[in-house]
Formats: sequence, C-alpha cells, structure tokens
Amino acid sequence: MALSNSYRTCPNCGTEIPAEAQVCPNCGEPLPPQSAKAWFKNLNAAEIFLLILGSIMLLIGLVAV
Repeated sequence: MALSNSYRTCPNCGTEIPAEAQVCPNCGEPLPPQSAKAWFKNLNAAEIFLLILGSIMLLIGLVAV
C-alpha cells in the first residue's frame, strides 16, 4: 500500500505540510483530522490492479465453495 509520506495543504495559510502533521508548522493552526475514507486516493496503478485482482479472486473462491 502507499506510504504516509504524502503532503496536504494547511486550510489556514496554504502551506504544504506532511500529511501526518497535527499542527501547521508555518502558522500554528491545528489541522482537522484526515478522513479515513481517503485511503484509496494515494494508490498507484499497480496497487489498484492488485486490489481489483484480489477482489476477483476472493469472489471466485466464494462462488466455488
């Protein structure tokens, strides 16, 4: 899966900061927690392919039982 070395933007000052930061190092503004729903946005093409392939294999296994 994707590593958490991505960046996000501070909603207060617009500075690019590490995704795991809880406070903006530029303006000191507390940052809102990241959504748990956004995990798939950092996947590359190979990871998406493997996720789809794994899902298909799981469905085939469930149907075969």
